Amino acid sequence: MNQLLQSVGAMGIIFVFAIKEFFGYLKAKKNGNGVDYGKMAEQVKLIGDNHLNSIKEDINVGNDRIVDAINAMHTDLASRLGELKGKIDR
Repeated sequence: MNQLLQSVGAMGIIFVFAIKEFFGYLKAKKNGNGVDYGKMAEQVKLIGDNHLNSIKEDINVGNDRIVDAINAMHTDLASRLGELKGKIDR
């Protein structure tokens, strides 16, 4: 019986605190102090978009550097092949 009373009392305390928090939430939302999840979601989406744009820019810069390095390597290779052909033709 004693354990049953303790369980009922504990559930009652939890219920009272839950109701208190719920009405506090409603009051804060009514006063405009509540969390605006829609606005928060927009900010998170904006942060994600900015991050993706930054990644795209980094990839494009990296691709440009790779292309420049390949072009330089091909130019060097073509000039060396030209020198080799000149030496063979002599």
